Amino acid sequence: MEKILDLIKRNSAWIIPALISLLLLKPAIEEINTILLAVLFESLAISLSGVAAYVYTKIDFVRTYDSNALGYIFIGVHFCVGLTVLGVYIAQFSGA
Repeated sequence: MEKILDLIKRNSAWIIPALISLLLLKPAIEEINTILLAVLFESLAISLSGVAAYVYTKIDFVRTYDSNALGYIFIGVHFCVGLTVLGVYIAQFSGA
């Protein structure tokens, strides 16, 4: 039971904003809709960073530990999520 509570506490930083964004994703004002969508994608990026950091720390990929490795994972995941969002945006709203 303690492990489950610990897991919920650690992941609540991205679960709560994601759920709030999903629940409120249909406001009438487009600016608010855009902000909530950005919060949703940021929550997705944070959750993927958490998964990647968990995998990196549990599996010994390299013999020496780089102190900046978790920062590189965080930036890399956010960069990939940002490019994916940009690609979807361009594909969806291009005037073809």
